[in-house]
Amino acid sequence: MAEILGLTVSDFPFLRMKPRFMPWVLQANLGSGWRTRPHLRDPSNWPEPMRREWGSDQDQGFTAGKAAQQRQIEQFRLVRKELEHFGPDLIVVLYRDSAETFAGAERPQFWISAHEQVRAQLYNLWGFFRANYFEEDPDRFDVLPGHRPAALHLARDLEHAGISTRLVDEPLHPNGLGHNALATAVHLDFDQRKFATPIVPLGIDPFRFDRQRNNEGLSAWDRNNPNAPLTPAEAFRLGRQIASSLRQSPWRAAIVAGVDWSHANDSAWELERIHPDVEADRARFEQWRSGRFDNWGEIWTFEEMEQHAQWELLVTIVMAGAMTELGAKVRHADFCPTWVCNDNFVTTIFEVR
Repeated sequence: MAEILGLTVSDFPFLRMKPRFMPWVLQANLGSGWRTRPHLRDPSNWPEPMRREWGSDQDQGFTAGKAAQQRQIEQFRLVRKELEHFGPDLIVVLYRDSAETFAGAERPQFWISAHEQVRAQLYNLWGFFRANYFEEDPDRFDVLPGHRPAALHLARDLEHAGISTRLVDEPLHPNGLGHNALATAVHLDFDQRKFATPIVPLGIDPFRFDRQRNNEGLSAWDRNNPNAPLTPAEAFRLGRQIASSLRQSPWRAAIVAGVDWSHANDSAWELERIHPDVEADRARFEQWRSGRFDNWGEIWTFEEMEQHAQWELLVTIVMAGAMTELGAKVRHADFCPTWVCNDNFVTTIFEVR
């Protein structure tokens, strides 16, 4: 049986940009958002930890954002060391993609990229954030190698298990892959950025219907939409099947969930969430790091995910299923909460199984 290494790493896009962008989502809302809700723009109405991170009018979250960025870079280096020691033949990247690659009525729930390679601009974001951490040419293209045989193997096994998965033979995204997948690739090789290990990106759409998302939150959730959102049970089962398939393959594989936990803008706009749900994430993290995630396909509810802005943790639930299937224990786990940077960051290294 092939050996598998499990990892989680932040996919926060601004981590590869200059530190001043770390609190950008909050800064944008203070500048042009929340127009009809001025009370949200008044720091006196914020929780005390959020006011402390925001700092002075001159600082505006810069100091806290820079510290969070540096802590994540340290975590990236720990993860990279594990990858180099393990020496995988390929990396399966689990990432969230909501209407970036697919839009409209035919959005798949999951898809696997079976490209030979992907060309992407890694040092700018969406064409207008160009001041990157590395001071690389923002218009430069890099090549991320794929592993088509492994992608086909995984897609076939999932299909045999009754999990319908779209196989993508050629890049469909304007920048090759969704920004969360690209961020994960950069963060896994933050210092060298050689991208020598082939990746098999597996996109996960939490909603599969057009729920609009902006800096202020999500549009209303139409419970009557025939395209039902991904359930925790489906996510957990997907993870188990991914691990089972890779275990029976001829390749040493790393499974990496590129995902952050609660987001300030990952719940309905009317809930007025202005920061990640630090305490809800902290409670879940205690379960996570102690290995009490084998029931995560059963205990989560949509209402909970909505209330605590935890929709993207569906990707983490996929990872929980994979590690449960392998019986892998957590070797290292780091929880980095942020009140002004939109996300809470979690890094995990599992034992090799």
